[in-house]
Amino acid sequence: MKVVFLGTASCFPTPTRGVSCTALQLDSGELWLFDCGEGSQVQLQRSSLKAGKVTKVFITHLHGDHLFGLPGLLCTLGNGLDPARAAATTVEVIGPLGLRKFLAVTLGLARSPLPFQLAVVELEPRADQYPAGWADWRIGEELEGG
Repeated sequence: MKVVFLGTASCFPTPTRGVSCTALQLDSGELWLFDCGEGSQVQLQRSSLKAGKVTKVFITHLHGDHLFGLPGLLCTLGNGLDPARAAATTVEVIGPLGLRKFLAVTLGLARSPLPFQLAVVELEPRADQYPAGWADWRIGEELEGG
């Protein structure tokens, strides 16, 4: 097993530092990513790791510096994938409630169908684990301005 730090906690990518993304390379060669901030696919390409070996992506929370790179990474994983192999390939994405909606909206608006199977597993907290005021945060309402 090998751990590769692709980005280490910058809140936005810079020329010398990537945002949160850590790769775990299993002995089988399979890659699991933990978080996927903006620019993670570039950091992955710069490393000695193979993007085609990514089988699981774990998203710790829905802040942009931990997931804004995920739609682009998923699209990159599908590039050049043999159609016969794509049908038998599944990438699993595990993270908090709301992850499925984020991916459906971003990939849908971008008209970016994936050639492989995407399995999204959302982890939902118990009622007592939500922070105070959670239900007051409105999602999906029109943005101000513009």
